[in-house]
Amino acid sequence: MDKEALKNKITDEKVFNEMCDATFKNADLNQNEVIERNELAILLKSIYNSLGISAPDEKEIDEEFNRLDENNDGKLSKEEFKILVKDLALFSVENM
Repeated sequence: MDKEALKNKITDEKVFNEMCDATFKNADLNQNEVIERNELAILLKSIYNSLGISAPDEKEIDEEFNRLDENNDGKLSKEEFKILVKDLALFSVENM
């Protein structure tokens, strides 16, 4: 996917929501409609590895989870998860 196509996916709300839903579904390994810390760890490690970047350590994963968990309930809702998807998409655009 080229830079412009990815930018369009981020800015098109319908497409972005579909992308978030698909990513959320894949990350929600136990299918309980939330992303738990261990699921986030698996996702982040997989993404980092696919990009050839050193995987985050446990402290970095905790920091990212806490940053995303806006209501401090110990799990990520779809809305909280969207922050991560947008951040990752923007990172990808900047590094293409």
